[in-house]
Amino acid sequence: MFIERLTAQQRQALFDLAVMMAAADNDVSEGELDYLRELSQKYGIELDLNKSHLVVPDLLKVMDTNESKIITLQELIRISYKDGHFSPDERDKIFVIAQKMGVNDPSLILAVERWVRQGFDWMYEGEQLLEYKL
Repeated sequence: MFIERLTAQQRQALFDLAVMMAAADNDVSEGELDYLRELSQKYGIELDLNKSHLVVPDLLKVMDTNESKIITLQELIRISYKDGHFSPDERDKIFVIAQKMGVNDPSLILAVERWVRQGFDWMYEGEQLLEYKL
């Protein structure tokens, strides 16, 4: 939704970071893969899952506005939730990425996480309501 606000270069960097986050636990879930496919198709980004040669600080250099940094955090947290949970390991990685982007306010990061979680809750509730037997 907010990815449209990023430049093509920022979208590519976000995609690369998302691939790295998805692979962080050495198991890319179907939900994570669906998310990556969607990004790839929607924004014309090659679906290359080999990002071992990339360096995180280099990717983060293009996130040069407050908006791009918050969108990046939101999307990385979002992909972390795609496998059904946001592990402490994933949370730590998000905090490290945030710090490398100069986002040092834990309350902001927690607010972004809450925003993502509420979005997932909203979708789940909607799915449950649509299954309601009239």
